[in-house]
Amino acid sequence: MSLIERYILAVTEKLPEDIRYDVAEELRSNIEDMLPENAAESEIREVLERLGNPAKLAQEYNPTKRYLIGPALYDSYFSVLKTVVSIVVAVVLWITVLDWVFKGTIDFDQVELWKKLFTDSIEAALSGGLQAALWVTVVFAIMERSGVSQNELPFAKKKWSLDELPTAPVSKKAVISRGEIIVAMFFTILFTALLYLKPQLIAVYINDPAKTEAIPLFNTDRLHIYIPAVLLLALVQLCVAVWKFVQRRWTVPLAVAETVQGIAGSFLVIVMFNDRQLFNRDFFSKIADMMKMPVSQVIHNWFWATMIITVVIFAGITIWHSVSVFNKCKK
Repeated sequence: MSLIERYILAVTEKLPEDIRYDVAEELRSNIEDMLPENAAESEIREVLERLGNPAKLAQEYNPTKRYLIGPALYDSYFSVLKTVVSIVVAVVLWITVLDWVFKGTIDFDQVELWKKLFTDSIEAALSGGLQAALWVTVVFAIMERSGVSQNELPFAKKKWSLDELPTAPVSKKAVISRGEIIVAMFFTILFTALLYLKPQLIAVYINDPAKTEAIPLFNTDRLHIYIPAVLLLALVQLCVAVWKFVQRRWTVPLAVAETVQGIAGSFLVIVMFNDRQLFNRDFFSKIADMMKMPVSQVIHNWFWATMIITVVIFAGITIWHSVSVFNKCKK
């Protein structure tokens, strides 16, 4: 693929599909007009350097001008906004209803309690949705000013060069699946919301003829120590997910960011699940009663197992995923 075709590809891949062909033809004609006959490679490079960054040139060709976040990021912003707000609202509603159910608060014969559940659910959903919209907007505003909208390394001041042009259309193996991003967002939001809003719902539930008994897994007082780290990691994961939406394909900087956040997440999980003070003593007592074992033996087995699971499984998954991502970059 010639240098000119690589440049045209870099411009048109950022445009709506229905105008890509026309823009490619127009741009090719303009470049040919700017070049002498039998132009040397140095003259071609000079003209293309004069035209500048393909991402910025694509903004000029894009017929739809939007400025809430910026033309280059608006479509991704709107897509991520809808996705994240929908997930947050669904998760918050689910947590609110689940909390009422396991508290035994719902009574089918009391209309007032149903009204209270409805108002609590709507209030929680609105609050969660607004906060989600705020944070998505903040993340995109940061990425807009960091240079990600031009497919650059965030906050790098490096001048764009022709050497950055793609050599060929992106391989399907290097394309990032939006379904994969959405699933990752869902579980990040779900577990973060549970730990932050209602950690007592993460429990062992004992069915009783009178009511369902819930014994929380975590000691909430101890869990509060980890909440800032959990929220920070969730924000980092959201930033990386947004970057994936914008980039649409694996690159080395994005693979590095994915690896770093994976390592940070694994480290936090390993530390938390091997903190003996983090877990509720009553939880172990109930398990011991059910299994007819000494509490000390249950605790020993639990932390021996969690050490193996968190270190081997989480660390192993992180390493495997990192290797896979860097391999996709080569595609």
